Amino acid sequence: MEFEEFLITYMDERNTVFLESRSSKQQRLFTEVYSLIRQYFPQCDCYTTHNTKEKKRYFRFGVKDLSLKQGIPRITVSFFSDAVRVSLNSKFFKEKKRIELTSIEKLSPFLDNIKEQLNSEMNGGQRNPIDYSQDEETTEQDTTEQFIINDSSEFEISASPLNQILYGPPGTGKTYHTVQAAVKAAEPSKYAEIKIDENLGATELQRSQLTELYKQLCDEGRVRFVTFHQSYGYEEFVEGVKARETESGDLTYVTESGIFKSLSDKASEPFVSEDSEINRDGRVWKLSIEGTHENPAKSHCLKNNIGAIGWKHTGDLAGGNRNDYYKSQGKNNQNSLRYFSQEAKPGDLVLCINSNSSVEAIGVITGEYLYNPKGLPTRDDFCHQLPIKWLAKDFSVDFKVLNDNKQFNLPTFYPLSRLNVSNTISHLLENDVEVSTTKIQTNPSNYVLIIDEINRGNISKIFGELITLIEPSKRSGNNKEALFATLPYSGSRFSVPDNLYIIGTMNTADRSLAMMDTALRRRFDFIEMMPQPELFKDKVVKGIHLEQLLKTMNKRIEVLYDREHTLGHAFLIPVLNALNSDDNAEEKAFSELKNTFKNKIIPLLEEYFFEDWNKIRLVLGDNRKEKSELKQYIFVESKSEKYNEIFGENHGLETYEDTKTTYTLADFNAQYSVWNSPKAYQAIYDDTLLKSLANTNDDAGEVPSSSDQ
Repeated sequence: MEFEEFLITYMDERNTVFLESRSSKQQRLFTEVYSLIRQYFPQCDCYTTHNTKEKKRYFRFGVKDLSLKQGIPRITVSFFSDAVRVSLNSKFFKEKKRIELTSIEKLSPFLDNIKEQLNSEMNGGQRNPIDYSQDEETTEQDTTEQFIINDSSEFEISASPLNQILYGPPGTGKTYHTVQAAVKAAEPSKYAEIKIDENLGATELQRSQLTELYKQLCDEGRVRFVTFHQSYGYEEFVEGVKARETESGDLTYVTESGIFKSLSDKASEPFVSEDSEINRDGRVWKLSIEGTHENPAKSHCLKNNIGAIGWKHTGDLAGGNRNDYYKSQGKNNQNSLRYFSQEAKPGDLVLCINSNSSVEAIGVITGEYLYNPKGLPTRDDFCHQLPIKWLAKDFSVDFKVLNDNKQFNLPTFYPLSRLNVSNTISHLLENDVEVSTTKIQTNPSNYVLIIDEINRGNISKIFGELITLIEPSKRSGNNKEALFATLPYSGSRFSVPDNLYIIGTMNTADRSLAMMDTALRRRFDFIEMMPQPELFKDKVVKGIHLEQLLKTMNKRIEVLYDREHTLGHAFLIPVLNALNSDDNAEEKAFSELKNTFKNKIIPLLEEYFFEDWNKIRLVLGDNRKEKSELKQYIFVESKSEKYNEIFGENHGLETYEDTKTTYTLADFNAQYSVWNSPKAYQAIYDDTLLKSLANTNDDAGEVPSSSDQ
């Protein structure tokens, strides 16, 4: 049954919309799975459930009367990555099973094993989703209990958004968490196998596994990282024109893809493995062998895996030599010779044309340029030659759609700047041309672009037309509404594929820079990341409770400024790591805490409050230490002096007050510095300690020093 007929026969509008959003591979496979389950259990009902929170849709096979609020499912079919998942009800089956299908062959043996057990459980009314007025809403608990293997819980991982931004104050682990988000998007099945608790986060072992996967994905080129800044532009991100010097010393201008376009091209191309003769980042060249018509020279080249052009009297151009004959040629001929001898590289694709808009053969350059003085048997002047493995020939495919609806130009050999390896091979495959290499197959992979500090760049300038193209509903793949744009420099037709994920990070405390472009904001899922003081629960360094310390300072910052400028938990992670070390752990942890205040927290507070030291004193609780016996625990000392005492009388300063308050930050390096006193840190959050210190004569006389640790 064709997919369109299948939808009309069995599916209502909401399920039709959902299934049309899946890939063509999943559509075809789901149709086969649905039909096969019906063959095994012809009386069963099929209905759908939807989890609003997780945005998941499940097809349940079992029994559900039209009057029932909830059905009795025995088999569940869902979509996972590029596969279709078939799962058995974990409460009904003693052996907990599921299977992920990329083809239909494995399903029959799977159903054979459960047919007898299920026969009496699937006697419904042969109803289909089209027969039910609405979905059955599931809970989060229902979702997590669906899949259990070997008596160990496995959570159903929610799908990653195509566009997401992790945002929050400094030090909340945004960049740190991009590793987890990238692995989840690129390899959802491998991420699920790690079994990370989304609430508790990754353990040390799980983090190690994530990091290893992340490094592997980066090495494969499936994850790329870029940081936006004020000078970053469209030319670096999408494409731009750059000057290049050739081997002969000539200056040429070429269109170069930026990081986003190059990754999009990789994500949308038919997969070519790294050991293939085709360079995935190579160029595409147009070649005319003695014209567009059929001729002996062209036949000889296609039969013997070479490409050849004329102008014998230039001599060998491999060394960049330029004789008078070469110099006498017109610009088009000189360019063709230079491109052919100097710039065409092994791994590049060559298109042999048979008209001003169509191609009859495609090949890959397999070696270096050579000058053969004998030429070809039929054309002794065709001495300039390239070894080309012709991957497909004897066809005729129009390439206007990829070439901005333009005809090929006259020069014999030149680069087709609007074409790349990806769209060239895809276009041929779409036109039923079999490219003869076992290294080409449908691309199953997800790709990820991480944009750190996404709000630091000029979004409109950097993204350009991509602001519209990155929308999930506008992406190419298996989407009838996909949008294509013609890029301004190369003129190539471009769209954003649906297997490219964008993960951005945004520092909400960075108010000095332009705010996020509202057009882009609408197209991203925003995931807030706030400080997590609970990570330091029961962690104590020399009597200093790290959780209370961070909580108290952040509560004060939130009142004095806002929650977007609080202190992230990452600032105290080095303290925690030192505390968990083996030797002299507490001393190392306290030293790390002091360094954190010196190099991170105090400079950040200065920036937040524009050196308003009175507010910094409030964050540190110094205002509560004014009693003489507590002054030794003050981090920022305030001092008021009259103007007359500073300048003398008649100073002429027109001010509303006659005194000036100045502030002095305690020296971190002094021998008896307050920063060396654990009780000073405790006093930031502990009122009872302050009262105790004020009422105890011994403590009142205490001199903070390193020995007081």
